[in-house]
Amino acid sequence: MEIMSRIYDHRINSMNLYVETTFGEYLSFADKIIKNNELQRKRVKTSKSVYALLKDDLKKGCVMPPLVLAVTQRDVIDAEEVEADELLEYIKDNTDDVLILDGLQRTYTLIDARSEMEKEDKRKINKFLSYSLRLEIYVEINRFGVLYRMLTLNTGQTPMSARHQLEMLYSDMLNTEIEGVTLVSDNDGKADPDDGQFIFKNTIEGFNSYMNRNELPIDRQELLENIKMMENMSEEDVSDDLFKEFLEGYIKVFNALRTITGEYNLTKEDAADYEISNSPFGKKVSKVFSTSQAMTGYGSAIGKMKDNAIITDIKDIMPMLQKLKKRNDGYEWFLEMLIKFDRIKESSKKIGNAQRMFFHYFFRELFNKESDSYLDLDEAVENGYKKYISQVN
Repeated sequence: MEIMSRIYDHRINSMNLYVETTFGEYLSFADKIIKNNELQRKRVKTSKSVYALLKDDLKKGCVMPPLVLAVTQRDVIDAEEVEADELLEYIKDNTDDVLILDGLQRTYTLIDARSEMEKEDKRKINKFLSYSLRLEIYVEINRFGVLYRMLTLNTGQTPMSARHQLEMLYSDMLNTEIEGVTLVSDNDGKADPDDGQFIFKNTIEGFNSYMNRNELPIDRQELLENIKMMENMSEEDVSDDLFKEFLEGYIKVFNALRTITGEYNLTKEDAADYEISNSPFGKKVSKVFSTSQAMTGYGSAIGKMKDNAIITDIKDIMPMLQKLKKRNDGYEWFLEMLIKFDRIKESSKKIGNAQRMFFHYFFRELFNKESDSYLDLDEAVENGYKKYISQVN
């Protein structure tokens, strides 16, 4: 492995190394790259004939476009000043922390070619392993830089969903605690927000909505959606860990709403008095505001407010939380919200999307200094619902 050049990427604050190596040297850790992250995009089943042709070409020593990798270990070396030998040692010592930004399918094909060569013609395997391969390797790159570069490299292909990319990058935050809340996977069973647990996927969907400025879930990431997300990201400071900042902010909003309602739990008497259905959206603020619908509505609302220069940063919301206003016992706004959710369930074909839209307008009414509902929970519920109705009718 030899470093041919190094160029600093000022957009994502990372050093890009242009490296020449061999099939054999790359394959010595390629299996580890694919297996070291369970959320890594799976192998594409389409275009088998194209990859079969590439496999045959690789056996003959074809030159592929450079594979693009990232070493996610940070604050270990000064990539601008350190000698080439030390940089190479750093890369070899951190192969467990390598992600493939561009070239995953080619890596699979290269592994397949090696396996077939070992079975078919052991005499030629050494020659195959000695063929040259070029790599671009980003070092000292942060999570957001990885995601940004993944999008710029993959907009012309069939990419993984934006949510999947975010899950992959932040997978090590599973079972970690942020602001007293632990992120758990769907596989761990039902998360209990009263015990300080959020479902990891819900937080990812909330952040995805913040980045896209859209509360609706994205099941399939298409080219234009990728470009839109990339354009939104270009306005952000990639030196910050925006996902953590987003989640810390939401948890503070979540806790403020719980405190205001005094952990109120819907009673049979109140349900009857307010004519709330027997299967409400949730009986407690903690249940309602730990959902994907709430987090995506919040994310898109904050993103829109930022675009419209109503706020300049997510952190601008935090001082507002001490000034939130409510009527009577502090939970009447919550009962009115449950009534609105019942109406949405009765009138909407896509209930989840409609709930997300209502949350979107609720948060925009609540935190927009220019709205009549500013910091007034009861008014935000009423006017947020009116805004929602005006959009669907």
